[in-house]
Amino acid sequence: MNENLFIKLIPLIVLLLVCSSLNGQLSLTDDTIRIDDVKITPKQISSGQPGYKFFEIDKTILKDYSLYSLTDLLNGSTPLYIKHYGSGGTATSSFRGTSAGHTLVNWNGVNINDPMLGQSDFSLIPSGMLDNVMVCFGGASMDLGNGGIGGVINLENEPSWESNTTAELTSAVGSFGRYTGLLKVNTGNDNFQSVTKAYAVYSKNNYPYIDEYAVPEPIIATREHNQVVQKNFMQEIYYRKSKNILSARIWYQTTQRDLPGSLLYGYSGEEQDDNAFRTIINYDVYKRKNEYFLTAAWMRSDMNYLSTAYSLESTNKVNTMVFKSGLTRSLGQYTRLKIIFNEEMNMVESNNYLENKKRNNTSLTLSAERKNGKRLAAAILVRETLDNDRFLIPDLSAGIEYRILPDEEQFIKLNASRNSKIVSLNDLYWNPGGNPDLKNEYAFSYELGYNLKKKISSASNTGFELGWFKNYIRDLIQWQSHPEFSWWIAQNIGRVNTSGLESSAYYQYSEGKLEIHINADYSYTNAVSLDPETSGNQLIYVPKNQANGVFRFGYSNFYSIWRTDYVGNVFTSQDNAEQLDGYMLNDFLSGIKLNFSGLLIDLSLRIENLFDVRYQTIEYYPQPGRSFLFSLSLRTNTD
Repeated sequence: MNENLFIKLIPLIVLLLVCSSLNGQLSLTDDTIRIDDVKITPKQISSGQPGYKFFEIDKTILKDYSLYSLTDLLNGSTPLYIKHYGSGGTATSSFRGTSAGHTLVNWNGVNINDPMLGQSDFSLIPSGMLDNVMVCFGGASMDLGNGGIGGVINLENEPSWESNTTAELTSAVGSFGRYTGLLKVNTGNDNFQSVTKAYAVYSKNNYPYIDEYAVPEPIIATREHNQVVQKNFMQEIYYRKSKNILSARIWYQTTQRDLPGSLLYGYSGEEQDDNAFRTIINYDVYKRKNEYFLTAAWMRSDMNYLSTAYSLESTNKVNTMVFKSGLTRSLGQYTRLKIIFNEEMNMVESNNYLENKKRNNTSLTLSAERKNGKRLAAAILVRETLDNDRFLIPDLSAGIEYRILPDEEQFIKLNASRNSKIVSLNDLYWNPGGNPDLKNEYAFSYELGYNLKKKISSASNTGFELGWFKNYIRDLIQWQSHPEFSWWIAQNIGRVNTSGLESSAYYQYSEGKLEIHINADYSYTNAVSLDPETSGNQLIYVPKNQANGVFRFGYSNFYSIWRTDYVGNVFTSQDNAEQLDGYMLNDFLSGIKLNFSGLLIDLSLRIENLFDVRYQTIEYYPQPGRSFLFSLSLRTNTD
């Protein structure tokens, strides 16, 4: 029934695309990214596909979290649920009730998910190394790659094209032995730009917590063996001639972590080292009605895990080579056709596999969108993928957007998609338990939304968005015990339906020296299993209710931010018999900016978990209570 519904929607979209009397406009939504011809953003990144939901994190918020990881940034600025093992521990996301493997993470348009795990660890990505973060929900992810059934998080770097040299040094000291620093140096002119970034953090993470599982009664203890040391370096080079731009980026990072273990089993001498080296070269060409791009990337990652108590050692090395190319052609003033070719080769050496493995994925994506007039726009996309030597069932998506009232920023959005996720290499080849006969997971997704943006006066504006979504996920891969073996094995036995509502609202006021920003988000997610033994039960670690609110106040050189996050109960067992209590966290940030003869000084104090709430996002892994971070930022500007 779901496949038939999807198929019935496709002809309607095609009709809208080819109809000469189609009404629409060049920019239909307030939550899309408009790509300027002097900005570097890969051409495979969507610039406003009609009918889909996009969210770009405000650059002011991105700067607020420049000394934190992507974990903290997403927790503090999006409605996503981030599941993490405490400060500095592994962190993954849940998009609309989907698993971590259904979240695609791109760096400047190139997939950086670990091909072994099929996901990314957000704790390893510093926010300060990024210039822009865009979140694409559901079917909106398909313009950036396959596998993002839940969505895509695209991490971008871009130059300023200013003819000057700036240097910015930000350092901070905080609770639980935390020391961190970020250095940025930009130099160049209208045709050449160089950007250098360096980031380092050391944290003991020795925070106190209440051990509720201690016998005979709970005790106050200190989290030990939880140290994190991380270093990052990034170099970006950009050269522009006319509208054509050549760019090169190098990103090196290394992280050493002690893993404290759960409260149930205790410390087992666990350590993990992660190292990554990524390079990307882009060439973007503008020629009359056509836009071309070429991208070549090479990425290497090493992960070494050690447990002395259990005499376990895991060494994994991954080399990934990517080649992407694309063409965007304008047909008249309102219609665009886009073709993207993607080639990705993964090569893995692991002592957890019986032999070294290689995998090659090739895909060809065709899409079209039409926007003209004032009321209506549509888009359609089809992708064919060759997985090694096997062609997959094509993926499809289609979207429609309609302006409700003429000259008013009110829109109705509708989209449908069929999206598949290629099996991770661990699921295929991990020894023991890997299953080379696994099928790819796939999902049919539907979304309906309403969007409003209104200017109240010359100094204030407001906006509101409400959306409904539904996902039918099939052939879900789960690891379960097998009657013939003493170990667990990966199998295609899962069927999941997720549905829910998402809403957001904002108000902005700016006049003279006064600025006020208020944002609020709420999401309801019903993610249920259809398996016989757990049918109708909510999936583990997926909260039904989640909300957040932010109040930002600025006057002259002073600024303050108050943020509140609420996460409802989450179940920790598939029969829904056990759960973690919900929690509400409050953070407060206040600072002052001073300018002395071209030297900009920014002093701030952040208080996290202001009311010292005790909570867990993963059972038996306590989170830190109240903490403080004092930061000092110095910025010079030389014309």
